[in-house]
Order: sequence, then C-alpha cells, then structure tokens
Amino acid sequence: MSPASRAVDHLAKPPPPARLKAAFPVRDYAPGSEVFRSHGHGQEPRWFSCSGAGRFDLATPDGTCYVAESEVVTLLETWGGLQVVPNYKAAERDSSCLRLDKGARVADLTSNLAIQYGVTSEIFSTIDYGLTQLWASALRQAGFGGIRYWARHDLAHTAGCLALFGPADPKKSLAGFEVLNTDHLPDRVDLLDELEQQTGIVVLPVPPI
Repeated sequence: MSPASRAVDHLAKPPPPARLKAAFPVRDYAPGSEVFRSHGHGQEPRWFSCSGAGRFDLATPDGTCYVAESEVVTLLETWGGLQVVPNYKAAERDSSCLRLDKGARVADLTSNLAIQYGVTSEIFSTIDYGLTQLWASALRQAGFGGIRYWARHDLAHTAGCLALFGPADPKKSLAGFEVLNTDHLPDRVDLLDELEQQTGIVVLPVPPI
C-alpha cells in the first residue's frame, strides 16, 4: 500500500439497518446505571440535541443526549483542545449525575467487532458530522437506544461516552432517566483537581481588566 493511499478517511457509510440489527456489537447497561453530563449552568441536563451540531445528533422529532461513564471525560469533551481553562468558563458549567432506571441497550462502537461493518476509529474524531449522523440514524433504525463511543479528546480510553437517543421535544416525559444530583462546577473542587491530576488541564482565575 502506497503512502498516498493511507492519507484518506476509511470510515464507510453505514450498512442497512437490517444488517446492523442482526449482529452489530452491543453494550448493555443494567437498570440503575449512573452516567454523567456536563451542561450549561442552570440548564436541564436531560437535553436531546437535534440541531446537527453534535457528532451523533438525530433529526427531529428524535434527539441525542451526550453523557459519559466518567465526570472527567465530560469535561474533556466540553473543553476539548484547551490546556488552561479560565475560571469564568468553569462558572458557566454544571455537572450532573443521571440514573438509567430502565438501563440501556446501545451499539458498541468501541468493540473491534464493529470493524466488519465499516467502522474505524475515525468515527470518534472526524469533523464530517454528516457521516457520523448517518451512523446514528441507521443504528437508531436498527433498534438501538444509543451508541457507546470514545471521546475525541480522551487518550486513555478507559471510560466511554454514551450518545443516548430520545425525544427532542422538551415536553415529552423523561421518566426512567432521572437526575440524581447537579453541582455548580466551581463547587466541585474535587473534580477539577482530578481533571488536573489526570490530564494536566488547569482552571485558573482571570485577573480583572
């Protein structure tokens, strides 16, 4: 294989939903599993995006709620690319713990068994959101409740992210997807310390002008 042929994206379009439904790798989350979300201060954490701005956004009337198995990973995705975070940015965020009362059955993009369907690790980092959203739509049609994937800005790959599918209409019931607690991020000194210890990313005060 020539060097030039490697300098292309290998992530394919998804196969038909019927093929995905038959044997695509699955990750099951037991009822009561807890996940985490970083979100705007004072905002509802159970937000299902359909704007197209998210990697695995579905089109209305459905949407996608982005959570993670680790609080640190939620901050890596929030502040991707930053090594120093101004404290006013931290003040704009909350951190919530949510419980999946009914559990979740999701497509596992972190499994090597997904390779046979055309998945590559580019699905975690490509900026071609049109393509990744095609995957989300196909997996939704195949009956999955969401997607497990690796965060673009996390190098450890020990805690995954979840793109959970649900109603984009905020008036729809969210029973079974409960908010256990929400903290204003500046109050979570323990979490910010953990972020610094694991990644070197620091939150620093910005002096008044």
